[in-house]
Amino acid sequence: MSVRVYTNNYNILCLDIRYGDGERVRTSTKLKDTVKNRQLITKKIIPHLEVQILNGEYDPKAKQEVVPNTVREYGYKSLMRHKNKRRKHVHKAYLQHFESKIVPEFGDMLIQHISAMKLLDWQNKLLENFQASSVKKYRTVFNTILEDARKELINGKKMISENPFRDVDVPKDREVFVDGDEYDNEFLDNQVNPFSLDEIEDLIAKSDGYLRNFIGIMSRTGMRPGELVALRWGDVDFDNEIIKIRRTRIQGENGPPKKKASVRDIEMISGVKEFFKSQFAITGDDPNGNIFLNSSKLPFYSHDFIAKQFKDLLSKDDKRYLYQLRHSFATMMISEGEDILWVSKMLGHKSSDITLKTYAKAYKISRNKEQRKKRALFLEKRHSLGTVNNLTFQKSQKIGG
Repeated sequence: MSVRVYTNNYNILCLDIRYGDGERVRTSTKLKDTVKNRQLITKKIIPHLEVQILNGEYDPKAKQEVVPNTVREYGYKSLMRHKNKRRKHVHKAYLQHFESKIVPEFGDMLIQHISAMKLLDWQNKLLENFQASSVKKYRTVFNTILEDARKELINGKKMISENPFRDVDVPKDREVFVDGDEYDNEFLDNQVNPFSLDEIEDLIAKSDGYLRNFIGIMSRTGMRPGELVALRWGDVDFDNEIIKIRRTRIQGENGPPKKKASVRDIEMISGVKEFFKSQFAITGDDPNGNIFLNSSKLPFYSHDFIAKQFKDLLSKDDKRYLYQLRHSFATMMISEGEDILWVSKMLGHKSSDITLKTYAKAYKISRNKEQRKKRALFLEKRHSLGTVNNLTFQKSQKIGG
């Protein structure tokens, strides 16, 4: 088997194809002999034909359709296919992941030459330097590209018959045992690393103006920073102490919140109303305007600038960031025994299962009996009356006596 390129008398690039049992075909590409066209033939057309011949799929009579099939070329094509259904910042992140984590390793490789073992080696190499949660994101980008390739038809045949990621396990975060309980150490340390109530009060004391109010509101509502930046005065019902979350702001654009469940009404708990009133004194001139405005009296482009200001309040060795205020709200409420369904609704989670999965492992039972919140008070009341399960006992009666 061989595929050789040559130029005919009219300066047109042609292919000399040998396949099967000594069969030979010469065909014109109808492309002029230029450096660019030779590169096209060498990097795209010939590798594609070689794969067809090896798989026994080459048909000299069929019209040859040239589809970009290196990871770099096909990857960009796949990313553009899905661009319109993704948020702008998500598409940008996918593009960055592709160019920085996938192209350096696989860029010039043919899609058809990618194996499960090559993907496993790539994934393990990434895990040496990145958290499993990050590697999952890079894998998602690559998996989507390979899924598109699995569905791609070239001359009536699939580009690849199976997605090789099918045989590569999704990476899991390292788990350790603490106080006899197994929990996701990497996830808690790097994703959910909340501030204590004392730390939050200290941050509020060290800040002023809109930053003080932003910290106060976010830490007492669990709102996402993009939701708070997009909030308008018309969304705040002072009389009924309700906040209506209807949008988020990312890279200068307002859009719907992250998920359907994120469109929600939440209540103002203790202290929230006071922070809103403090902010109203700064930006309350326009009843329909944004609550938080920059120095030019315009809505913030995103929450990034506020996040930087927040970071400046922390010590240099403190790696936490603005979003941890949301985590702080959730962990404080759960650890103090607040209803998980209520916490879930405040956060805008689709279900309480998500809230439990994210935060339940961060909950620890206080070793001090007096500091624990009273549980199952209805049973305590029943016991005080001397009745349990409709049976009456004498105070001095012993079980089994």
